[in-house]
Amino acid sequence: MLNVLKKERGKVLNLIRREKDFLQKMFFKKLSDHVHGDNFPWFFNESSMDDTKVPYIKDDDFLFTHNLFDSQRGRQSNWFEMFEPIMYAINEKVKVNRLIRMKLNLYTNQNKKVTYCEHCDTLDKNNIVTDNHTAILNFTTCNGGTKINKKLYNANANEILIFNNTTKHSGVSQTDTKTRVVLNINWR
Repeated sequence: MLNVLKKERGKVLNLIRREKDFLQKMFFKKLSDHVHGDNFPWFFNESSMDDTKVPYIKDDDFLFTHNLFDSQRGRQSNWFEMFEPIMYAINEKVKVNRLIRMKLNLYTNQNKKVTYCEHCDTLDKNNIVTDNHTAILNFTTCNGGTKINKKLYNANANEILIFNNTTKHSGVSQTDTKTRVVLNINWR
């Protein structure tokens, strides 16, 4: 098991776990077929961030989302049960005590790479929650990805990035596929 948050001489270091072929191939294909299919419901968001957290949102900072679970409101989608087993796979790598959020993001091809707002996923009264974790599971292989500490981790289908919630990150849209789909998960 990996320590996602490590202390060295009083300094907190954020480690990033990257794992290819994270889910069993047949299970991943089933999920991928659904999120890329024409019957999966996507909802337009004018911004990737809550405008109370970011003072200025760019015009190209939009995406589509599908909320599966939120700890304050519970299950948000009938699709949640299909995605819930991913938490058991994550628990094999990093201890999961409580699911906080599970949300799918769909980025569209805007004919240019768009770097979305840098952020930490879970806040408590505008303070970053330090004992939470974030995972980003890619459903699309493309030239977009996730930027962490100024490094771009290209999107590869069935690859997961796991890191501490204190690590700022941002999505980067793609130019070589019509869409890029990721599953964003937060837990304690």
